[in-house]
Amino acid sequence: MSQSTTKLPVDKWTTEDVHQWLMTNVKVHQSCADRFSEEDISGESLLLFEKKDILDLGLKHGPAVKITSFIENLKAGSKHQSQLPVYVEKWTKEQVNQWLMQHVKVYSKYAARLLEEDVSGDCLVCFRKQDLLDVDVKSGPAVKILAELRQLNKKPEPTLQPILHTSNPTDPTKPTHSELSGTQATEIQQPESSDKTEPKSYEVMEKEPKQTQLLPGKASEEEEIQQPKPQNVEAKKKETAATTAVPETSKTVTVEIQKTLENLSKVELKEFHFKLENTTSKQKRIPRGKLERNDSMDTARLLTAHYGHMEALQVTIQTLRNINQNNLALELERDTDQLKQQCPPTKGGKKEANQGDKLKALLTCGGNSLDNYDRFVVVVNKSSPEQVQYLQFLSKLKLFSVLDLDPNSAASGGLCHSYRESRVANLHTATQFQGQTESVIKSLNLYKQTSWVFCNGRQDLDSDSNKELDYKNWLRKCLRDIEQLVSFICNPEVLLRGRCLIIFLLLSPVDIDKDPMFDIYRCFIMNTVEENIITICESHSTYLKWRELILEKCDFDIEHLSINELTLSEINGTIMGLGPLNQTSGRLLPSSGSSAVVLKQKDEDLLTALDVLCLNQCENIYDENSSEFHEFRIKVEEQFYRGGKVKWWNFYFGDKDKEKPFIKRDKYENVRKMIRSQGRDSNNICVLLNLFHDPGCGGTTLAMHVMWDLRREFRCTVLKDNNLPKTEVAIQVLKLMKLESDKPSPVLLLVDDSKETENPNDLVNNIRIAAMEDSLNINVDDTPNCKVIILNCVRSHSPKEQYKQHNHLQNQYITASLTPEEQREFEKKLKELKETHEKPENFYSFMIMKSNFDDKYINDLAHNTLEKFDRSTKEAKLFAFLALLNTYVAESEIALSLCEDFFGMKMIRLEEESVLDRMKPYSNLLIIDTVEEWGGYKGIRILHHTIASACLDELERSFSLKVSDICMEMLQYDLFFSDRVVKHKLMLSIQRMLIERQRKKDGDDREPFSPLIEKIHSQQGRQTVQEIFVTASTRFETSASIPQALARYLYINERDFPEALKWAEKAKNIKENPYTFDTIGQVHKSNLKSNIDREKQEKSHNPEDLNKNMKIATNAMKAFQRAQELADIAEEPQGDDDDDNDNSEDYPRKSYNIYGHVNMLEMAFLVFEILRRLPFFEERNPMKKMYLQSFLRGTLNITSVHKEDNEINNRYVEVIKEHEQFLVKLKTEAKENFELLDRYFAYTKGNSEFDTVNHRKVSDLFKKYVDLFCTTPEDLKKEQENKSHLSSKIDIEERKLFLEKNQADTFSGILQHLDKPAEEMERITECYAFLQQTIVHPKQNIQVKINYILSSIVLYHLKPKSKHVKSTRYISELLNDILQRVGLWHSVPDPYYLALLLFWPSPTEQNTEIGKYVTAIRKSSQKHLSKFFHRRSTIAYLYLGKEQGLRRLVSKSKLDRSFLPKISRDALAQLWWNGDIFKEEAIISCLLRVSGTIEQGEVYANYGTLKIPVRPARLSGIRSGFSTEKVSFFLGFAINGPLAYDIKYEN
Repeated sequence: MSQSTTKLPVDKWTTEDVHQWLMTNVKVHQSCADRFSEEDISGESLLLFEKKDILDLGLKHGPAVKITSFIENLKAGSKHQSQLPVYVEKWTKEQVNQWLMQHVKVYSKYAARLLEEDVSGDCLVCFRKQDLLDVDVKSGPAVKILAELRQLNKKPEPTLQPILHTSNPTDPTKPTHSELSGTQATEIQQPESSDKTEPKSYEVMEKEPKQTQLLPGKASEEEEIQQPKPQNVEAKKKETAATTAVPETSKTVTVEIQKTLENLSKVELKEFHFKLENTTSKQKRIPRGKLERNDSMDTARLLTAHYGHMEALQVTIQTLRNINQNNLALELERDTDQLKQQCPPTKGGKKEANQGDKLKALLTCGGNSLDNYDRFVVVVNKSSPEQVQYLQFLSKLKLFSVLDLDPNSAASGGLCHSYRESRVANLHTATQFQGQTESVIKSLNLYKQTSWVFCNGRQDLDSDSNKELDYKNWLRKCLRDIEQLVSFICNPEVLLRGRCLIIFLLLSPVDIDKDPMFDIYRCFIMNTVEENIITICESHSTYLKWRELILEKCDFDIEHLSINELTLSEINGTIMGLGPLNQTSGRLLPSSGSSAVVLKQKDEDLLTALDVLCLNQCENIYDENSSEFHEFRIKVEEQFYRGGKVKWWNFYFGDKDKEKPFIKRDKYENVRKMIRSQGRDSNNICVLLNLFHDPGCGGTTLAMHVMWDLRREFRCTVLKDNNLPKTEVAIQVLKLMKLESDKPSPVLLLVDDSKETENPNDLVNNIRIAAMEDSLNINVDDTPNCKVIILNCVRSHSPKEQYKQHNHLQNQYITASLTPEEQREFEKKLKELKETHEKPENFYSFMIMKSNFDDKYINDLAHNTLEKFDRSTKEAKLFAFLALLNTYVAESEIALSLCEDFFGMKMIRLEEESVLDRMKPYSNLLIIDTVEEWGGYKGIRILHHTIASACLDELERSFSLKVSDICMEMLQYDLFFSDRVVKHKLMLSIQRMLIERQRKKDGDDREPFSPLIEKIHSQQGRQTVQEIFVTASTRFETSASIPQALARYLYINERDFPEALKWAEKAKNIKENPYTFDTIGQVHKSNLKSNIDREKQEKSHNPEDLNKNMKIATNAMKAFQRAQELADIAEEPQGDDDDDNDNSEDYPRKSYNIYGHVNMLEMAFLVFEILRRLPFFEERNPMKKMYLQSFLRGTLNITSVHKEDNEINNRYVEVIKEHEQFLVKLKTEAKENFELLDRYFAYTKGNSEFDTVNHRKVSDLFKKYVDLFCTTPEDLKKEQENKSHLSSKIDIEERKLFLEKNQADTFSGILQHLDKPAEEMERITECYAFLQQTIVHPKQNIQVKINYILSSIVLYHLKPKSKHVKSTRYISELLNDILQRVGLWHSVPDPYYLALLLFWPSPTEQNTEIGKYVTAIRKSSQKHLSKFFHRRSTIAYLYLGKEQGLRRLVSKSKLDRSFLPKISRDALAQLWWNGDIFKEEAIISCLLRVSGTIEQGEVYANYGTLKIPVRPARLSGIRSGFSTEKVSFFLGFAINGPLAYDIKYEN
């Protein structure tokens, strides 16, 4: 820059001044300065430039950062000065690369990025952390680079070794001007190429860069040793020319080895000699003495002389790799590849010697079984039909997905088509893997079935979107989706790192990097480490190009991870020979006539929810005389007896060794007999059997033992996926029933770890529905084989009590207590174990059972193990977490990968024991299990529930470590709370531990809180409980259950209603569903009850209390009303999806149902109770009570109520007037709720514990209703005598009150009087007879007449000779009149129900209108009562008998009396529930069997030419397949139409 320019202010500079400043001061290359001139950048503009603006000019990051730094100095008025040694600024970008790789030791990718961005030394000194981040260097390496730069001031100048880039055609020692900064451009002159006609082999020699000495002065002796020998290119030319003239192969090989070894420094050659001694060879190793002080030429000659020319090459290449000289090894291999192909291998050659073993090792991690990896991912390019025949091995791998670049793969002859002939694969595109991880996994059926992803079109689909694309279009349209797909696959929440192997299967060449196959490889190495990827190449030439491509572009040598010398046939045979071996006879299922059929692999793939137990399970898999089988048996038995889950192998071993059988528990025969009897005797297509058991007492083991022994009688299977919709499970169960056979076979299905009996009941219903809808011919009358028996293992804390509450024919129980005989069996088994296992007394789960669950044994075990417990260590913390989880949450564990993260351990492939090693001395109480969910993963837990509980007690007793401390610490760990799937499982366990409530031991009610919260509350009280819930709410931000549980705790235990309301509102804000609104209502209701109790004790009158209480009541009613509205919406049928996302999480409830109506009733009566205590409404005074009745009926204004004129009463009146609108609606709303609930309980079958509780509540409230509203005060009666003109009105009201009082003012209420006293029914009928004559309002009159007809029918059945019974003709005419008035669209189904009772045809008399009434009752009930019928069945109170007139109607109560009291009511209810009641003679002799047909799946009752549609009472009662058949059945009348019971096929 000229003197005149430097004196000018920068903002006055011209573009020429800026150019000159860049060239002379900043010293950038001229091309960079020229860009500034081209863009007319003057000094004024220059000062505004930031790095981004310079990058936008097209400059790379290196020069851009340097120019930015100089601009900042200009602005500050300072001169650029580096704080680093001068030699750093003189480094070329290659030397910066060498320094980063050799001294900073950063990942090669980061060094490569800086090289790409022209970061030379003078640029590097200007770099800050953000600049490094901007070139994709992560924070860790960035900080390290800057720190190492600063350290250069304190250290001698580093020695830089050249980095070989043999595939780069540009000489790295001769950078072009465009690659250099200005300083380097002026200082370094580029020599001309010495000889452009040199052969390529010489050119390769010249490519090797020389070491650069950066500081002047003599190098140390050590540095001299490390320097490579000077390379005399001319000498090498002559040497090479001489060797090419020698025809002998050995001389050529010797020269090639010598040339390669000359690239090593003295130190590296010594290292080569040392490693050479340890190189495995078939021949004797070279003695150390011969190798000492040999140079490269002597070493080369010695190698060829000792090993022979070809093996010498292999040994040299392998030894070079062993000393990390991969580039030299690759160059030697490439240079001699043609030579190897020309010359046959020597006697000691090993081309094929170890490729088979290498393939096995890569796929099995050095073992013999493919089970060592959880999943495989295959990436494959185009294949030919000739190749496909050798790719059957894919069907053996546990494939997660196949990424296929062959658009013809799904067509005949393609790879995908071939795979699908024997296995199931779902065909996907990459775009389908976008979205939430869990939803993608669920929707694509990942883990369960192979996902075959077409990555470049599908020719079998005719659409433009499925056409194959050329590379340019593929890059533009597909690459982004592929990147997201690969990112999804490599996500640890999908496939755990180290547990999945990615296989690149190259069936066609990949010659250049512009190939989708190479782009997919790059995607994978961006998401996982290279060691997780192996390559299998169809040909050696394909492999060499692929390997060179990856080394050049990705700086990684794949040689040790590649198979390239085996033919596809050899590869196929090798993999097919790996374990686990397939059973030679195939997996067999029992079939009809004691035959067997083969379970095909493809069929088993489709049964994603089921784990099928075969006839020949475990047979012909191992050579049972081998040591391998013996070791396997020892390991499996040890795992089980220590506390692992039982496997089919355990029963197989017991069967094989008759002298050492598997222990049969005392209840074994009971359970087996129960299954067999139900399989033989029950008419139902699906039967539910329950096995209640204490946790850890062997309930599941017992169930599986029985199943093992019944596998020849039933097709046995275990439900392994509880998350699958029940409809899908039902379909799969029926598929298993009919596999490979014309006749169905009975299925025994084990449902394990069920906390309730309701969910399996849903499965029962779905199986029955699926059987009816199935397209194949299943007929329940043809054979008992068409049957599914569900054995439901229910974990319970009171199994015996639960057993007593259920039908003993379909339930069994087992407790944590051994019989004397069982104890003897366990003693015997211990002796047997001592013969085959080391220290079986350390099999603690077995020993606990052997000790008969002895508390002292368990406590001593916990005490001894925790003797040196140090709560400050991570090992102790993790053990405490496990103890807490395993005590309070059944089937809980922590994923092994999480434990490794917790300890900061790197994932070492397949060394799962390392976590157990780390957990010593607690590891003897721990076990690793496989968790089947989400594709399977390893989880760690404590051996037995009782040990976990004892350890918690010991920690508290000896170390003052309370469960609250452990829980709070667990909630503090960020690691345990994220979206990763295995963490999600842990999060769910932690949430369950906090909120899941257990059944009370003495009934169906639930405890108010989880056992953990109960314990913390009893030990430490509110503050600790609230702290835990508050912390948990920050961890489970999207879960409403945590704030709900805290709200419940606060209002039930602490009576802190404002705080409880705050948390209830928070729950509602997270998720609006019936349960969150119910919680708000419950807080208000409890608050109101608390106020009432307090006011009773104070016995004072305060109008402000009334005002406050009315506000609370109003808010409660709104909350319960909203809860019921949401419940009604949820109850509406939503198609086939019965996954209810609004289920309560604190304990299992399928739906909110009618809780809102019940709670609204309770609230109304709390308000009535408050009002009854007011001075002018006191219930003890009959007149005041009448005032209250009139006020609540809305017939008396509050100002008209007689009361003392005082300040308190006046204020009460003001408050009531303020809330009058709310109060006067209460009575009407209560009545509506009573009627609605009466219909609910009358018309539908109760199917849960909650219905029973609610029915009891409603009955109690109705008594209060009767007491308040259904009495006629004495004064009113006197008034009636004095004023005769009121007599008629009062008579009407009296009768209405009587009907209301006896719950006979509704149709459903009258129907329920069929089992009540006849005298009461006479009075009811008399009331209706009077009312139908006196009530003139048309709508009211119609309903009164309808009720009168029904009351007459009911009275006839209770007392046929009563004077109030009218003739059938009279009531029929009355009904005809009603039907003419209401037509076929009446608002309620009541008149049509009566029409069915009175006008149903007989063999001699037909009513052609009956079909219309059946249609009308169906439509009316569906419209007005459908929410009651969702998931519930209707009740028939009357059945069609064999008599005439009204006598042909037979009441259910009459049928019941045929059995009572000979059997208990519970046993009778069970007969009705399972349909076995219709086998009884008392029923058969009384009821008429109606003839009919089934057409298109619909049932009809036939009377001559008249066909009347009826519904099957049980969907499983009719044959599927829409076959037209003659049938007969018993007929019952329900509110939604006629029902067909006990359908029998005539043929």
